Amino acid sequence: MSGHPMGFEFPTSAGTVRLDKAGRGWAVRYVGKKRGLWRSPDDAAIAVARHKTGLPQWDECREPVSQDIIDWRPLDDSI
Repeated sequence: MSGHPMGFEFPTSAGTVRLDKAGRGWAVRYVGKKRGLWRSPDDAAIAVARHKTGLPQWDECREPVSQDIIDWRPLDDSI
């Protein structure tokens, strides 16, 4: 698993965005919907920050999010 926890989250005023391990990649989850398959959580965080996730609810809201995974909150594998 490359030393990464099972997921990350970033709370915003528009809701919490999560990055979940999905097979060999990482997916973005927001308001109950899941999209994408990025090679790393870093790549997924960049897509979230640039609002290019494929999730219209997120991509259109323009809420600011850090593209640096170090600023995201790690989740343990029980989530």
